[in-house]
Amino acid sequence: QVFGAMGLTPDTPLAALWSWGRAMRFLDGPDEVHLRTVARDELGKARDQRGHTAAYFTL
Repeated sequence: QVFGAMGLTPDTPLAALWSWGRAMRFLDGPDEVHLRTVARDELGKARDQRGHTAAYFTL
């Protein structure tokens, strides 16, 4: 909408970039899968570091 009809014509690269961006949403996969992958990685790192900060919590 910002570019008006210029985003639809082949005169500028905007139409191709817009189409490719829309296609990448499908090619890249769902966000939930990526979030799950990142969460598993972070939880694994936290599990490996468990107990390393225990010295900071002594009274």
